[in-house]
Amino acid sequence: MKKLSCLFVTSVLAAAMFFTGCSSNETGDPKVKYIVDGQEQESAPDRNFYKAVSIESNSKDATIIWDVATWSLEASNTTGKETVNVYFEYQDKPVTVDGIGFDSLQDAFNYIGSESKRIYLTKDVKGGGNTAPGSQINIEMGGFTIDGVGEDTIINNGTMTIYGAGTITNSVNGEFSKSIVNYGDLTLQGVTVTNDTESVAIWNSENGSSVLTIKDSEVSHSNPAVMTVVNSGTMEIVSGSVTGCGDSFHPVLYNNRSGSVLTLTGGSVTNTADGYAIYNETGTINLGAGTYSNSYNMPSAE
Repeated sequence: MKKLSCLFVTSVLAAAMFFTGCSSNETGDPKVKYIVDGQEQESAPDRNFYKAVSIESNSKDATIIWDVATWSLEASNTTGKETVNVYFEYQDKPVTVDGIGFDSLQDAFNYIGSESKRIYLTKDVKGGGNTAPGSQINIEMGGFTIDGVGEDTIINNGTMTIYGAGTITNSVNGEFSKSIVNYGDLTLQGVTVTNDTESVAIWNSENGSSVLTIKDSEVSHSNPAVMTVVNSGTMEIVSGSVTGCGDSFHPVLYNNRSGSVLTLTGGSVTNTADGYAIYNETGTINLGAGTYSNSYNMPSAE
């Protein structure tokens, strides 16, 4: 069995055929046409957005299949006179992993388990997801929005990087309406995080190993009676902004545990109202050249 034109793309072929014990008579490669959404293309489409749905061949003797694992054509007993059409269709699923489409973020997280995978969004996603401990997940936002609609949008229990233009939010008020809950190691890179509910936008937990890094990202909350970020672990703002409009009881960023550490190496924390930008309960704040403990009066920080 030989592989032809290994190309990166997605999905599961309806029926996979496996042949063993065949004698090979390979004297030439078949002519391959890639039919993408009804149009002939020079190559197979991106596996993260398309699925291979069928294959046609004019040969009765050759064994020809589309291998979804390698995203390539495999053929044996060919003479070089065969013609093969491989048909692809756009994968109408909002989340894809390994070229497999999922209807929800949680379904994708369940598929990944504790493994290391990359998630691609192909459209806006409704509903939240909770990752498995030990997972290593990269989420490419692709300009789309993940809305938890009343459940915590993303709960990270492993190592995660979320990057690219796109928005993580929660639009429906509920007991669990946070945009991000981090129990592991989370990096936000070029992402927008918002929240319109009575829950915080981000909670970096107090489990002793929670690390949150913000780079070139914008985090904000629109409710004056809610904090934007609660940091109970280790948090660093490298670049970007954290903004809120909280009153005197609801600072934008609340450092609330004795072991919590907040470091600003860049970026800004801003309260657009009369409340505090940063309220440090018992933890440590590294701000510029200064280190602060039990510091309550920070109306702005950058």
